[in-house]
Amino acid sequence: MESERPVLARIRPGTFAAVIRDYMMSPKFQGLAASTRTNYGKPLLLAQLPEVMGDLPVREIRPYLIQQFLDELADRPAAQKSAQTALKAVEKFALVRNLVPHPFTIGTEAPGSQGGHEPWTEEQIALAEREARPHLSRVITLAANTGQRGSDLVRMRWSDIETYEGRPGINVTQKKTGLRVWVPFTARLQAAMENWKPQAPLILLKEDGQPWTREQLSNQWVHERNTRPALAPIKEAGLRIHGLRASACVRLRRAGASVPLIADMVGLSTLMVARYCRLSDQRDNALAAVHILDRTALEQARTTKRRFGGASD
Repeated sequence: MESERPVLARIRPGTFAAVIRDYMMSPKFQGLAASTRTNYGKPLLLAQLPEVMGDLPVREIRPYLIQQFLDELADRPAAQKSAQTALKAVEKFALVRNLVPHPFTIGTEAPGSQGGHEPWTEEQIALAEREARPHLSRVITLAANTGQRGSDLVRMRWSDIETYEGRPGINVTQKKTGLRVWVPFTARLQAAMENWKPQAPLILLKEDGQPWTREQLSNQWVHERNTRPALAPIKEAGLRIHGLRASACVRLRRAGASVPLIADMVGLSTLMVARYCRLSDQRDNALAAVHILDRTALEQARTTKRRFGGASD
């Protein structure tokens, strides 16, 4: 903590770094969820560096500079989107407090990952369940079949399980939203959990038997996929645990569940479910279209053959 003070002391008034510092020290920023502070904090501390944008006078900060900063993150879509969102929060905070003379994010673009990490395929899920160490394989199975965030997975307890009309499920109070949902267990999850022996109140534990934090879970998975040769295809795809939230939605959509039903089960907005399922819906629609095309072409060929045959006779 002491080592940070000289760095803070070098921030000059009237610079962009000073605006970022004021925002990050404000009740507005401190009142955000811990995970949001982490997501915002990383790009803001980067932007605050003197050699990036921190040493620039606030009057010189323009959208083109923000866009240059965002373009440097183009190889990390989720980080790029998070950086834009964080900078927009700084802009909103600073404008109404007269800390900056003009908006600086208008027109900037950060395609990001269009609403979350990409869903895993069924083959990728099966590979991870098979090749990851047991404590992480269990995480994959639970995430893919419940569609819950990592912050909620690590807090699931055996005592949270409740049977309703003959179907076991788990009661979840989502940490990020406060929403309370009962998530029914799929047949696939029920079969897997028959081999999970309760050894502690929590369902998921680290390899040493200790509880996870969300950050530990995410970091451990990245290390697992990057270091186990059998998981090389998943490493190449850059898949993260959060993508399994989308996978659960895609599974349900492909099975015929409507977007509102999926939203109720997983505890998501219908808009987010639609975003997660966009790839699945596009594929299904494209497949249906080509079937129509093939059927039409076949019918035309048969009609032509009948006409030709009739002329020959």
